[in-house]
Amino acid sequence: MTQQRSRSSQWLAWMNDYVDAARRFTSEDPIDVASDEERELIALKMALYARALTLFEGALLLLENDRQLDFRIQSRGVLEATMSLIALDRNPAFVSKMKDDDFKSRHSRAALHLDAKTFSGTDDVRQQLQEFVDQGLQGAKAIQLGTLLEGSDFDRLYRSYRDISGDAAHVSVTALNRHYIEHPETGSATLTLHPALDDDGFHHTMTELGISLTIATLLIMKIKAKTDVWDEFQTLLRRYRALASERHRPNQQSQQEDDA
Repeated sequence: MTQQRSRSSQWLAWMNDYVDAARRFTSEDPIDVASDEERELIALKMALYARALTLFEGALLLLENDRQLDFRIQSRGVLEATMSLIALDRNPAFVSKMKDDDFKSRHSRAALHLDAKTFSGTDDVRQQLQEFVDQGLQGAKAIQLGTLLEGSDFDRLYRSYRDISGDAAHVSVTALNRHYIEHPETGSATLTLHPALDDDGFHHTMTELGISLTIATLLIMKIKAKTDVWDEFQTLLRRYRALASERHRPNQQSQQEDDA
């Protein structure tokens, strides 16, 4: 077994164990709330965690099937959910911004459907959409992801989110270069389906995915009175740190051999 395949299997084992612990974590006793405002805030936080875990499980399935580029693209959603969860934890008033963002998005989509050359809805549906659009934006603004983590200790997540967007998720030239390999000596080119990630790309994707769900879990723990899986999550965090630092050891060993 090659060193790269060994590291991949260790990460897969870690992900499977994390999913198992997180599922038991989410099935524990309900959280008590004191007000409707608190209920709404906690509901959104828990929903964000459920989304992050859902996408994390999807990333695991993709990696188990060696769909490495898809795995990187999938990880982007986990980072996005965690960034919103961090924003809510820093400022509960962010709930209003999430509502405004949702309203603006629905308003924009309604207008697009009304302006379409072909509209398949009934007259009643058209009227409902028109009445909604006529309300205007009412001051609603879209959330700017780049501002969510300003001044936070976790601002690296946004940089990673942008990296994944640009080199994998978006239809950019950089992302498309993964699928197109030129052969100057023959003047031909090869198209690649489901391209693999290089060592650095895999390690970066895995570590950012792992720390994102870890951060999300710790934030949810803050609102729970107790949990039976605290020790397991601590063990998983230690395993994560060991795997995350493993990537640099071969390079360090090689450098030491060169120096010798």
